[in-house]
Amino acid sequence: MDSIITTRIKKTFLSEKPRELSILIAILSTLILLFFSALCWKDQSLYLWSAAIPENVLEGGEYWRLWTAVLVHADMRHFLSNAILFGFFSYLLYGYFGFGVFPLLAFVFGGVTNFVSILTYPDHIRLVGASGLVYLMAGFWLTSYLLIERRLGLKRRLLHALGVGLIVLMPTSLQSNVSYRTHAIGLVFGILLALIVFIRMKDSIRSAEVLEYELEATIHSEWGPN
Repeated sequence: MDSIITTRIKKTFLSEKPRELSILIAILSTLILLFFSALCWKDQSLYLWSAAIPENVLEGGEYWRLWTAVLVHADMRHFLSNAILFGFFSYLLYGYFGFGVFPLLAFVFGGVTNFVSILTYPDHIRLVGASGLVYLMAGFWLTSYLLIERRLGLKRRLLHALGVGLIVLMPTSLQSNVSYRTHAIGLVFGILLALIVFIRMKDSIRSAEVLEYELEATIHSEWGPN
């Protein structure tokens, strides 16, 4: 009888609870969006000053619009369409990856997402809202899940990520005033950013894994001549 030792991953970097204050950070971040949006609802000139307008950014050099546009929403319905997912992914990204990823890198690349997006639009378009950032955060989280959560096989992780992505990110209807290309650009940036962060944090991420060893017995038979 022979023995075989097999190992499986019992815990990963994502197994522990998110860090303290994660819920508070998520709530405060969402309230910041609401605050700036509400200011613009009361003052149309502030709304026009904040929107990412291709002509103003590319020709006028008003690059701050790339980031102020993230904070501003056209109305309450527009805000609510982003708020739940924004708060949810804020909680996860800050909770597991810290301030450097959210809000710092997420907000910086939210503006970069808007920049790439307005390159594809005519001058009169006004781009506002956090949806590009939300898709960036979703792409970051789902990609990180695929790379880190090795308690499950790759096939199961892919199915989980695709399932969540389809449920959470796919629109139920198409609307002419929604920038779906900004969503797509944000998603791509989120995936790329997750790969970069994973490479830089790989040692600490893998060191958080806890292995479980199992001893399996096998019967070895030998057959002699008849």
